[in-house]
Amino acid sequence: MTNRRTKLDILKTPGLKAFSIYCGSAWLALACGNVDNEAQPAEELPEPPVVTRNDCNVNPYFAECTPLAPPEEGMDTEPPPPPKKSAAELARDQAQNVLLANCGGCHGTQLTALTAESGMNYINDMAKLAENGKIEPLNSAASLVIQRMRDGSMPPGGARVSDADIEVVANYIDEPEYWPEVSQGICENKAVGFDELYEIVSGDLRREDAEDRPFLRYISLGNRVTAGVCTDTALDRDRNALVKMMNMLSVNANVGRPRPVDPDQTMYRIDLRDYDWNRSVTVEGVPFDDVWEAIIDANEYAVPFVGEEADDAREDALTAVPFMFLDSMLDVATIGNLYYSVIGVDVTQSLDTFVLDQLGIDVAANLENEDLIRAGTTQSRISRQDRVIEGHEIERRQGVYYQSFDFNDEQNESIFQDPFGFSEGGREAIFTLPNGMLAYLIANADGNLVEDSDILLDARQGNYRAVTAVSCGGCHGTGLIPVVDEVREIVIDTALQLIQGGTLDRDQLEILEKVYLPPAEFARRVLEDSERFYISALNRAGLPTRGVEPVASVFFRFDRDVTLRDAAGDLGLSTADLDDELNSLDPRLGVLEKGSIDRDDFTAVYVASLCALSGVLNNQPEDAICDAALAGLED
Repeated sequence: MTNRRTKLDILKTPGLKAFSIYCGSAWLALACGNVDNEAQPAEELPEPPVVTRNDCNVNPYFAECTPLAPPEEGMDTEPPPPPKKSAAELARDQAQNVLLANCGGCHGTQLTALTAESGMNYINDMAKLAENGKIEPLNSAASLVIQRMRDGSMPPGGARVSDADIEVVANYIDEPEYWPEVSQGICENKAVGFDELYEIVSGDLRREDAEDRPFLRYISLGNRVTAGVCTDTALDRDRNALVKMMNMLSVNANVGRPRPVDPDQTMYRIDLRDYDWNRSVTVEGVPFDDVWEAIIDANEYAVPFVGEEADDAREDALTAVPFMFLDSMLDVATIGNLYYSVIGVDVTQSLDTFVLDQLGIDVAANLENEDLIRAGTTQSRISRQDRVIEGHEIERRQGVYYQSFDFNDEQNESIFQDPFGFSEGGREAIFTLPNGMLAYLIANADGNLVEDSDILLDARQGNYRAVTAVSCGGCHGTGLIPVVDEVREIVIDTALQLIQGGTLDRDQLEILEKVYLPPAEFARRVLEDSERFYISALNRAGLPTRGVEPVASVFFRFDRDVTLRDAAGDLGLSTADLDDELNSLDPRLGVLEKGSIDRDDFTAVYVASLCALSGVLNNQPEDAICDAALAGLED
């Protein structure tokens, strides 16, 4: 503990905290929670010096100490940022750091083959681990490294690797984006065109009761099949993403299961009533009759068709767009203000108002009554500032609510200086939906709900800003993640100085002892909450509780550059047919012949391309839609 306190004190020194963030960015940007070990083997650390915690030279933020002078004007207090790494590089660094921290003492690359245990000295080299059969790309369950960590045999001696850390490595192994050289099992499937898709939809609607048809909608994986993804297990991540997306966007107390309506399980039927999607919603001031219509409005790939089967489907389902492709639908429905509206959050309210009015939680009263739990950390991997995490029971129904406070970095505050009176730089919240799934909120320093965060980091976003809900959901794929509290022990040990300095009174000290739980107790409470709500919901939905989080995986896969196969899938053509037609389409698509196009650039010409290619179909995009798209290209 002496070495840890020394590190914490150093982090409080102006100028040095920013340096620690840059130096640690390889693992800081992608992971969640905090860490309680260094990213190098313990035996390589120097012997920690003996320090006196009540010494102002060690910790200038003790109550009796004179605050440090601010840096002189013009002084450069921060080093320049390192070169920007790709999301794949950051994810690899994070996975390798986990392995080095937990297994590097025996198998790290700082050892020679002679000094390493069993001659294995490449535990923090993912490429070499794959080369030597220690991990199996795209199959973490069969990877020896994961198996050894999960069964507790690595590292030896009972120091088990945390589930969260294991999932960091497993997620890297399972992500196809990080192993482009590994065959993905491309299948030369028959193209699934829009005529066939509408035949499936209209035929299924005819078989359902007339009174149910207006509530039935369809979600297709047909574009993925046309793009060459094999229809067996290769599509399972998309199928899991579909099930999870629907339930994480539901305000119904029951877990819903979309139903496949074709033999290959590539077209799924949902009933709006199963998710309370038949209610009216307002998104950014615009009212919609139901959630489906709000998603159509945001989805540029949701194109109204006309024709014999399309007209039948529209008439039965009472919507202009009775089906959408999963990935383009997920891409808009799981982020921003549309996401908030779908889960019943009014963005014109403050976060505090939502918590009080909708969840029935009086945060101030709970703190006064010691009816909450807290933990504070300086070592969050996703935030640039210190954080306090706070947990409550939802009062209006079963469930839990957790919020994290990010300190105002401009004021250079310390969670040890005042564990109750800090200035809020931003806030993030997780609460359980009625069905047990997790929902996510982000608020700014004023407590107003916002779509993304300028404090939380997500390296997979181009601007590194975490966005609700896909950034949060990707991080919390296995549930709530406990942090290791650093506040309780240090503040209690220095309580006399803080009380004498007037930043803490004895009543506050008593509250602190009750609400800042010992780390093991806090972790137990968080994991119990995760198990009884979120993990239970995953089990009821038939979803895996480990492995790559499917919704975030599909979201980021869809946002990657579009290849010829991807474009053919979205346009309902075989790859060969689209290749033959490229010269008749917008010149921007010419790059598909030998390369790829940015997703946003492809989206900009999607409808016009669809119109140009649908002339031979029985079902075609509406004339008005095509006229508007072509006029847009001319402009």
